[in-house]
Amino acid sequence: MGIMKIVRSTKLFLVALAAFALLAVGCSRVETSSGDKQADGVANMGDVRPIEAPASDATTAFKAELRTEPSEVKAGERAKFIFIVRDAQGKQVRNLSVVHEKPMHLLIVSNDLNEFYHVHPEPQADGTYRVEHIFPNGGAYKLFADFTPNGGSQVVDRLNLSVAGTTRAAVALVEDKSTTKTVDNLRVTMKPDNTLRAGSEVMLNFAVADQKTGKPVTDLQPYLGALAHFVIISEDGTDFLHAHPMEKTEAIANQGGGDHNAMSHAHGNEGQSSNSASQATASEVAAHTSFPRAGLYKVWAQFQRGGRVTTVPFVVRVAAGGERTGNAAANNPPQPIPADAIRVRVSGSGYEPSRIEVKKGQTTKIAFYRADANNCGGTVVFPALNIRRELPVGKTVVVEVTPTESGELAFACGMNMYRGALVVQ
Repeated sequence: MGIMKIVRSTKLFLVALAAFALLAVGCSRVETSSGDKQADGVANMGDVRPIEAPASDATTAFKAELRTEPSEVKAGERAKFIFIVRDAQGKQVRNLSVVHEKPMHLLIVSNDLNEFYHVHPEPQADGTYRVEHIFPNGGAYKLFADFTPNGGSQVVDRLNLSVAGTTRAAVALVEDKSTTKTVDNLRVTMKPDNTLRAGSEVMLNFAVADQKTGKPVTDLQPYLGALAHFVIISEDGTDFLHAHPMEKTEAIANQGGGDHNAMSHAHGNEGQSSNSASQATASEVAAHTSFPRAGLYKVWAQFQRGGRVTTVPFVVRVAAGGERTGNAAANNPPQPIPADAIRVRVSGSGYEPSRIEVKKGQTTKIAFYRADANNCGGTVVFPALNIRRELPVGKTVVVEVTPTESGELAFACGMNMYRGALVVQ
């Protein structure tokens, strides 16, 4: 009888242990709506799910996970967005590069693109990035988290968000008949330098005038370190471009035609003086970009004047691809380089290779080849050597450097998003 009691007790213990194990497994793995497993500490929100992004974004090694407080976001109520950035191994990334004065830019748009919000999650002691927001309406929204890991390339993570509450009637997206808009006493005219075609490089020029006087403004203020910011999103929300004013040296180089150093992240360098007549004035802002597909796009141009940020929306139609294409790499294969040169490819992945071993006191030739327009590598800068070179799409540019000290010699794109280093031995 004693043995039978022991056996029954053992069986009960094993059953209880198995149940506990199943419960523990169930609690430790939270599924997202897309079937992907959430990392530790990220709640299953149900109404937040990833957007199916282009392949270039889907393959990134870094991801921004999101939870909200409260878990159900309601219209008219304050909600807290909490982001955790992780690398390919699932390890939390605590430090992000500061790009245009912020480590993370969060762009929020309604599905019909009628509502637009540009906010900035701030770093916390626990390594998360947090921001609060109040939605005026219920309905479907898209979130674009734009950040750059230290030593890495730009990442744009995308999420769909469902907000509870009364929804407003959807607003149809219609191409603008006029390219001039007036908001907050600013009259802004958008003047592309070429027909908007899928895959083609184009420079978007914006002339800003005072509505009352009609004169060009002279008092635009830097907003997040730039004279303007531009967000461009396709009608279906698939294509996202976060552009900034291009460097004035690039603008001057491209006046009158030639290859445009187009980029989805056009660079800004507004700290330069305007003592040259050839330089753009504070009332004229330009950005290079390339629309990946034909169709309708909405462009939000943001300016700051008198401490107030003004957002000016435009709706444009992009035609099917024409003679000028952004796939310059296919039309212009890499050119031959000197036998003693090191080739560096510039693409959406950054610099490949990004670290190059060289010898102290020896001149090294680096042949930069920018594969396409859909990246922010239009300029390469070696700050310590005071070297700055433009990198036209589809062409090879050879830069000669002679390091005089051991250690690492950094190089980067004009906005410091793509980074590389010469390891001097």
